[in-house]
Amino acid sequence: MGRRIDACRAAALALVATTATAFGAELATDTPGATIATLHRGLVDLSAKQPNASLDERYGALVPLVEATHDLPYIAEFALRRQWPTLSAADRERFVAAFERLSVMTYASRFKNVTPATFKSTGSATAADGGRMQVATAIARPNAADVSLEYLLQQRPDGWKIINIVADGVSDLALKRAEYQRILASGTLDDLIKELDAQTARLR
Repeated sequence: MGRRIDACRAAALALVATTATAFGAELATDTPGATIATLHRGLVDLSAKQPNASLDERYGALVPLVEATHDLPYIAEFALRRQWPTLSAADRERFVAAFERLSVMTYASRFKNVTPATFKSTGSATAADGGRMQVATAIARPNAADVSLEYLLQQRPDGWKIINIVADGVSDLALKRAEYQRILASGTLDDLIKELDAQTARLR
């Protein structure tokens, strides 16, 4: 059993190294459009080059891509805006880590078989409030209407980062904020982190 685990771990590390190297030269985030193109291209490339990768291998390979294209610490903080000032540095770090695990696993589990035709650009970047930008795209589905996706991005020192995704008019950040506030209304941060980890596990 130990040898099997070591072999699986070695395979996963090899995939992560290979994919990270491939992403490394293409992680362009200098414009809002470039960030979204980087995310979509990375998802497509992983499906094409590693179609038989396990979920854990996909997860490991997607960590650098999601971190490069999303402002995960900002999203996590915004979702807990009411409680954030009262959290210790250690608790903030624990929550951001759990939030990142769920975010990456969501991509790893839901975008296994995407192709260049999956993602459609439906318009150029447009200005939003606070110096932010919106990029409109869509996901094509066989025998069903496209799902519209509007990405909201803000500029950081290392490029433009996604801070929200609106799918068919529904804000992912608003949903998360409402859910997290509901849990914290009667529970603790530990309860919330346990729920995020449970959601991550259910995506397997």
